[in-house]
Amino acid sequence: MVVVVLLMVFASSALVSAQTYTVGVQTGNSFEYAVSISGSQASSSLAYNVVNATATVSDVTGSLVTYSLEAQYQNGTTRQKAASVNVTIGETENSSNLPIPWTLVAANLAVGEPTYLNSTIWANETVTINGRPTDHAYVISEEATENVTLDSYWDQATGVPYNVTEIESASGATLLDLNYYLIGTSVWVVPEFSPEVMVIIITAVVGVAIATALRRKERSLAETRPL
Repeated sequence: MVVVVLLMVFASSALVSAQTYTVGVQTGNSFEYAVSISGSQASSSLAYNVVNATATVSDVTGSLVTYSLEAQYQNGTTRQKAASVNVTIGETENSSNLPIPWTLVAANLAVGEPTYLNSTIWANETVTINGRPTDHAYVISEEATENVTLDSYWDQATGVPYNVTEIESASGATLLDLNYYLIGTSVWVVPEFSPEVMVIIITAVVGVAIATALRRKERSLAETRPL
């Protein structure tokens, strides 16, 4: 469900005007993430019990980036799988088999520029994290029985995801809360403790909690309103 939602968000069907999408990573670049997951349906997720994940770029050909993702679990075991993403059209291969969806985008996308060629999603703002310009997109998808909140930050110069939080909820209850954030890379120095990232994570969680509470209140008022 997590991967499906991300693909729907980042690769919608509306066409936009042509623009240049450039890969911002190189072969050999690696990116390490801390992973956390909770919620009543957490045990059914591929990310269940994953505490760490490292994406390593193995090949760059045109817009296509091939990489391996090594996941480390709570019991110390590791598993590695290969996947790829096209940063122009957003097409991925084997990403549905990964514990976390490594949503790489093109380098140097400005606010308002679509994440992929056929996408209607773009950065709402650019913030600074550890001295680097970082794009931010916040999306809420409301469905009949389920709500999905996607809060994504990616490094502007490389298009690499910096902090991603996805929360699925229904009737005010959290079904799945998945977060992964960058803790190390071979491309630049990531501080061991980043107050900026902690604030981002806390803000995302609080924001989702408030939105969920408001939706629950709206439903309650609708149910008690006289006919």
